[in-house]
Amino acid sequence: MKALTVLLDEKNKYQDEKVFGGKSALELCRTFFEGAEFLPAGIENGGVDCLPGADIGSGRDLLAKIYHLAREKNADFVIFSYADLPFINADLTSRLVQTHIEYKCEYTFADGFPYGFAPELIDTGALGILLELSKTTQAEEGDKPLCRESLYNLIKSDINSFEVEAELSDTDWRLFRFKFCCQNKDSFLQAKGLFETLDDEEKKELSRLDVEKASELASEKCGVLKTLPSFYNIQIAGGRDTRPLYEADSICDAGGLLKKGEMSLEDFSLLCRKIADFSENAVLNFGFAGEPLCNKNLISFIEEALKYEGLSIFFETSGLLLTDELCAALVRAVSGASDRTNGYQKLMIAVKLDAVTAETYAKINGCQMENFNKTLAACDALCRALPGMIYPQFTRMNENESQLEAFFRYWNEKSNPSGGKCIIQKYNDFSGLLPPCKPADLSPVERNVCWHLRRDLSILLDGSVVLCPNMLFCKKGSGESQILGNAFKDDLCQIWKKSDSMLLEHIDKKYCDCCGKCDEYYTFNF
Repeated sequence: MKALTVLLDEKNKYQDEKVFGGKSALELCRTFFEGAEFLPAGIENGGVDCLPGADIGSGRDLLAKIYHLAREKNADFVIFSYADLPFINADLTSRLVQTHIEYKCEYTFADGFPYGFAPELIDTGALGILLELSKTTQAEEGDKPLCRESLYNLIKSDINSFEVEAELSDTDWRLFRFKFCCQNKDSFLQAKGLFETLDDEEKKELSRLDVEKASELASEKCGVLKTLPSFYNIQIAGGRDTRPLYEADSICDAGGLLKKGEMSLEDFSLLCRKIADFSENAVLNFGFAGEPLCNKNLISFIEEALKYEGLSIFFETSGLLLTDELCAALVRAVSGASDRTNGYQKLMIAVKLDAVTAETYAKINGCQMENFNKTLAACDALCRALPGMIYPQFTRMNENESQLEAFFRYWNEKSNPSGGKCIIQKYNDFSGLLPPCKPADLSPVERNVCWHLRRDLSILLDGSVVLCPNMLFCKKGSGESQILGNAFKDDLCQIWKKSDSMLLEHIDKKYCDCCGKCDEYYTFNF
């Protein structure tokens, strides 16, 4: 039996950084696979082939390249990995190979471990079958842009047709979404943070780490859990054209911090440049504490943000201020921008429907019943103008719970205007500021470290950065004490680090009054 190792080299800007004991991720990964110590006796080593990522645009392209190499080298199975994994693990890889051979698997992978510790194994025959499926019954999946999950996603689309085995982690680490690689700045800082927590002996032999111990260590370190903000709440307009029961700013001005008006294009341009420099990849939420369509420069804001290939835009809207002219301008702004490098769409818009009847809509949004038809019309117009980018949204409350199933059944169908895309939003009572209208408790049994402290940054009209949206409105936490700095004037990195102390408290399971009452900690944006 013959094994071939295939590494995909994306030429990532961080993979050559020599921060892992004087070596780079690329060096460590290639040296590990070229040594092939993980192959058992009797298995012929077909060597290591490196594929340039620039030549591969989709999952189907990847399959074709690997299958061609496997056939050319007469390999029985392929060990596949990206080339920027500094912690690729000898013991875990060896166990995967043994399992693959012993059980005559077609696909073998490590399940529950953080990304970056193990390769994937796939039978050459299965590669050929998958390639054919990616051209026929699974063509939609095969057409999707290449990502780190492409092989698994293609297998998963017809998983019962293949012999699949997994090496299971003792603890399911997927909750933490760790990525120990050098794909981008965020994952690079995670990998670098993990390395810096190791002792001297562990640093000398990274491929021999105890992956469970290393994962446990990572889960308790601020420098690994919190690297860069990837979701920016940006208040580009103060005020709303409706008064939703689930929006705290509808009833509270946060001690005078929430002001009317709109952010200037000059300030926003500066902010975009700083975000692109600091985070490199991020999603900007224009719907924070206000209706984004109230900003007369909305299209210019979108055009400015989309100049940076790593930035995408998301916002929630009532849609009531949408016009044919604005809709056409949105199309022009999006079509004139290049594809994103962050893995998301250029623009994503959630239209706040919240109901299937005008009466319930009016009750929840504090407006006249005829506005429901206006919002539906806006949603339809946006869906036709920007297909695949529009998400009808339903914030789940006691007041509309009886309509949830009807909403989901309709909008989840691919035949409807949104193409089957919709969002069911959890109700947030802002740590007790709003009434308890949550129809179901979805919080996990064991509390995790707050995702929003780890990934979000919230910026008001004047550039003030608040520690947390909930704390902005919390009865005992609002006011100037919640301001970390000014995004227009101060360094974003220094502002970001100011919330480290609170994250450390969460790691130690210590919570202030506002955090203790909050159940947003488990919700995840992007």
